Order: sequence, then C-alpha cells, then structure tokens
Amino acid sequence: MKNIELDELRTAWQSDSQRLERSLQLNERYMEHIQTQRVASHLEPILYQRILECVFHFSAIVLLVLFLVGNLSETPYALSAAALLAFYAATLAHAWKQINLIGNVDYGKNLEEVQNALVTLQTHIVSYAKMAVLFIPTFLAYPVIVTKLAQDYDIRFLSGFDILALSHGNWWAIQFWVCVTMIPLGIWFYDQVSYRNIHKPWVRNFIAKSSGRRVAKALEFLNELRMLKQGTK
Repeated sequence: MKNIELDELRTAWQSDSQRLERSLQLNERYMEHIQTQRVASHLEPILYQRILECVFHFSAIVLLVLFLVGNLSETPYALSAAALLAFYAATLAHAWKQINLIGNVDYGKNLEEVQNALVTLQTHIVSYAKMAVLFIPTFLAYPVIVTKLAQDYDIRFLSGFDILALSHGNWWAIQFWVCVTMIPLGIWFYDQVSYRNIHKPWVRNFIAKSSGRRVAKALEFLNELRMLKQGTK
C-alpha cells in the first residue's frame, strides 16, 4: 500500500514538474515575443524615415542631373551641381543600406544575431552623420544653383535673390576658400569619429547623439531579454 502511494506521489510530482516546465517555457517565449516586438516598434520609425529620405534624395538627384545637363557648358554651375550630386548619391546609398539592414532583421533568430544586426545598423547611422559633416562645403552650391534657376526660369519670388550680385562677385572665391579649409577638416573629423576613439569625450558624445535613441533603446530591450532568459534557466 505504501509503495502504491509513493508511486502515485512520484507520478503526481513528475506531472506537476512537467506542467511547471511547460509554463516556464511558455512564459519565456511570451517575454521574448513582447521584447522583440518592442525592438521592432523602435526600428519602424527609422525605417519609414529612411524611406522618405530615399524618395527625397532620389528626387534631388534627378533634378540635379537635369540642371547639370542644362549647364554643362558653364563650368562653375556644373561643378556646383556635381558636388551636390555626390552628396545625394552617398546619402541615398547609406539610407538604402539602413533600409536593407532593418528589413533583414530576423527576430526569430538568437539574440546575438539580432544584436549584431542592430550594432551594424548603429554603425551605419553614425557613418551617415559623419558623412553629412564631411559634405558641409557642398551646401554652398545651393545659393548658386537657386540663383541660376531663378534667372533661367524667371522665378518671380526669387527674382531678387542673386548670390553673385549680393556677394559683389566674390561668391566663387568664398566658395573655393571655404572648401579648401573645410574639406581637410571634414576628412579629419570623419577619421576621428570612430569607436577606436570612444575614450575621447567629444567623440563619445557625437556617437551617442548621432547613433539615435531608438536603436540604443532597442539594444537595451535585447539586453533585458537576455537577462530575463538567463534568470529563467
């Protein structure tokens, strides 16, 4: 009789243990689902932002190509358009890379692979910001192109804007010297802003601000999920 009771207790204990194990597994999967959804929700706005940027950059490239073709015989205007084309082509390529990275994140994979994908995305976002600083001198081409468009197409609300006249004919010289000064500084800045220089406060601050809070928050959620999974083992 005692042996029968002992067997029943052992069977009941094993059954309870199995139910508890299944419950823990279900809870773990539920927590993982919730956390990965939180990660995805933080990446979606970045994805939509990059898509809009791609549309804008592509439109700018088309318009600049048309401007370049129409002004090939006028070297200063052609060079201004070419400089902006280089900027928009580079930003379009970076934005497209980020779209692919976000779109290819597989939340069903292990946490390390998802985390590696997010770190790669974070690196691309920092490079995106570094490149914008590097291309700052090209922005001086905007007033020149706007002036030329206002003259060629007789745009009335821009008829009073003539950067060459406003600068008394010195705009080309100003643009040249700014480029000569800023381009080496931009190259130096691009090289300095790297994770190898993370010990420098200004580099660390730039990376922290440019990498975006959303990606950092997504990485934080992954770390929380890892800690929760470790706690259930």
